[in-house]
Amino acid sequence: MRKLVLLLMLSPLMCLAQSFEGKITYSNGYQSKSSKLTDAQLATMMGTTQNYYIKGADYKSDFNGSYIKMQLYKGKENRGYTLTSKSDSLYWEDYSKNSDVATNFEVQKGKETVMGVLCDALIVYTPTSKTTYYYNNKYGVTPALFNKHAYGNWYYVISKTKTLPLKIISENNQFTLTSTAVSITPMKLADKTFELPQNNKVAPAFW
Repeated sequence: MRKLVLLLMLSPLMCLAQSFEGKITYSNGYQSKSSKLTDAQLATMMGTTQNYYIKGADYKSDFNGSYIKMQLYKGKENRGYTLTSKSDSLYWEDYSKNSDVATNFEVQKGKETVMGVLCDALIVYTPTSKTTYYYNNKYGVTPALFNKHAYGNWYYVISKTKTLPLKIISENNQFTLTSTAVSITPMKLADKTFELPQNNKVAPAFW
């Protein structure tokens, strides 16, 4: 479950002169490698649609799954908050920590076209996973905004790509997650978009 929560955060857009501000909608698909969960069960639980909002060092994702509802990263705190359907608590994690540190990477040029944009691929290896990030330098993000974001190897990734991914394929021994951008909408976002919901308790994550 922790890996699913992690991947969906990342899961993951303008010129390199400034960071993209706006909304990206991703379509998420799953291939289970476990006899205990089917592809359909994973899709129902984690959601097939992810709406990702980013402004400066803050980002948030909303999901249409039955388990994960919302995830929010606050840059100044370097914390991620997750809201599930099982509790009214926001569960926080310290994003300076990373339990699955990247060990190696490779870049493949002109690997795939996503939304009509030719993308290079950054392949990142950890002791337990392989994740491929498809990106184009048309869709920029400022790595320095996330230089303390070790969780999910996020700074490791964007320090190399300097852009948000248009597609992510993450593979481990439990499942494969494919997250593909289907809509990109630059827009000005209000600061309140990234505020913690007032009616939810806050507690340390238990996973």
